[in-house]
Amino acid sequence: MLKGYSTAIVTPFKNGKIDFSALEKYMNHLDGSGISGIVVAGSTGESVSLTLQEKVELIRAISTINAGKISLIGGVIDAVTDNCIRLIKETEKYVDHFLCICPFYVKPSQQQIYEHYKQLSAATARGIILYNNPSRVGVDIAFDTFRRMCELKNVIALKECADNLSRFTLWRSAVGENFDFLTGLDNVACGALAMGASGVISVSTNVVPDLCAKMYRAFKKNNLEEFFILRDVMAPLHELLFAEPSPAPTKYALSRLGILSSELRAPLSPIGAELQNKIDNFMDKLELG
Repeated sequence: MLKGYSTAIVTPFKNGKIDFSALEKYMNHLDGSGISGIVVAGSTGESVSLTLQEKVELIRAISTINAGKISLIGGVIDAVTDNCIRLIKETEKYVDHFLCICPFYVKPSQQQIYEHYKQLSAATARGIILYNNPSRVGVDIAFDTFRRMCELKNVIALKECADNLSRFTLWRSAVGENFDFLTGLDNVACGALAMGASGVISVSTNVVPDLCAKMYRAFKKNNLEEFFILRDVMAPLHELLFAEPSPAPTKYALSRLGILSSELRAPLSPIGAELQNKIDNFMDKLELG
């Protein structure tokens, strides 16, 4: 269920609180588009600004609305192992898998990274997706560490956000056929798929879920003409959604679609007028919203 495009969803806010009333419309926007899964309370969901209780309530609410229609992945975005285990224990009955980032800020050693994931693996029977994002974490998972972690009982995939696309080819030697390599970068997704990635955890699918899913199907069917057309159509969007700190541009685009508010939690703030105009122009061109 990890193959194809999964959406890293935002967390809607209203007057400083999670806007649970917006979730059903949001899920209806994604349901039926062809995406494979949704990531709740991940980096795009402003997870670091959510309390443990908010994360639990959000994941539970999405699980109820989703009702098993799309694979549900719970974000475990914390630098403290015990906090991660608490979240896993509180939410494992609502999700199919967990996306667990390498501990950030503390800059752990490779052995400490391994021990962290070993404890998370032991805490749940759900699948664990390793999440390597050195630009945010400050540490890159090494191949030998990756290989050791893949021997843990329920490590099923890697979400890779380093810019070394060769990993999608070279690191496959360490895993079996059922292991999934996922890129978390929309702007290199086409290259990652060509290099052996089996899926994408995507921000752009918030805005154009149907086009992303269509492009993936074209790739799998070897329909390169359609694949290239969709690649070029969506390329500007990938840049626009990260032109200012994420997920502010994505929330603006979703507000344009009438799905949710563009409200964020400080220190994040709404995007400026210039970027708004660029996103407006892109969406108007594709007749979105």
